[in-house]
Amino acid sequence: MKGLGTWAWPIGVCALGLVAGGCGHKPDLPPTAEVSGTVTLDGRPLARAMIQFAPDGKKATKGPAGVAASDEKGHFEVTTAGVKGALVGYHKVSVYARKAPKNSTDTMPPSLIPSKYNNAATSGFSAEVKKGEKNVVDLPLRSKR
Repeated sequence: MKGLGTWAWPIGVCALGLVAGGCGHKPDLPPTAEVSGTVTLDGRPLARAMIQFAPDGKKATKGPAGVAASDEKGHFEVTTAGVKGALVGYHKVSVYARKAPKNSTDTMPPSLIPSKYNNAATSGFSAEVKKGEKNVVDLPLRSKR
């Protein structure tokens, strides 16, 4: 699963969130709050990026991760288990972005961003999601370390 896991994992998480959201009932989640933002690479919008807000258990935030996909302008809105928003509390944030596949056999296109952003522990991004607020979390990525 080594190579495929990096690419397939965020897609699987998003698919799971969509499936859970479409089952006709709301999941039993801790409180959530709206989270949106813009992801950029060297100051330019980064389209088709996958963003994950992983609850930071070390800061007492527990539950499922929130996920989002950026549009052509780099804008994203987080959902958690099919519910709009992320869990209230502290999160570590990771970003995945790959070139579009050349064809159906191109299962691992090259990354558009440095690999450090793929891991919440090394991305350098964290966020506090506050209850009752429209939380805005912009993610300015740099292509050079």
